Amino acid sequence: MKISTKQYKLESLSEIRYEVRIGTSNAVDYLEIMILKFIGKYGYGSEGNSDAAFMSAIAKAVLEAWEPGGLIIDLSELSYEWGDRIESVFFVGEDKYKDTPFPVATIVGENSKEAIRTLIVGLESNKTIEEIGWIYKDLISAWEYIEFKLNEYKQQNLL
Repeated sequence: MKISTKQYKLESLSEIRYEVRIGTSNAVDYLEIMILKFIGKYGYGSEGNSDAAFMSAIAKAVLEAWEPGGLIIDLSELSYEWGDRIESVFFVGEDKYKDTPFPVATIVGENSKEAIRTLIVGLESNKTIEEIGWIYKDLISAWEYIEFKLNEYKQQNLL
């Protein structure tokens, strides 16, 4: 019997790069906050489907490996114009943390903020990035949001 296979790697799905940084929460000192940064150009429309698959797989893998108490998805150096599947990255902690609240914030940059805004609120909406509530333009604001949510969950004895 002849068996024919091909080797695959997650990196073959996308040219997008990623970085992981982890810091200790100030609000809940036994929890850590992860910053998962994606860098590069996301494919336009359906051309970005493999980018979304890669980003989602990486996000799930790093959450499994380090188990943070909160996540900041940093898209500040990602160029993104359109493609619905990127939304799968925004909700990556839902499966792993079903019984425990898991705050997620997203940072957008100049080359992603308008496309992310319209993806979330629609093309016709005048709602700003700031009004969405979990999307930010800088790391400090995103970190403060995660800290606020962790403290809220701690006060409610959910952590």
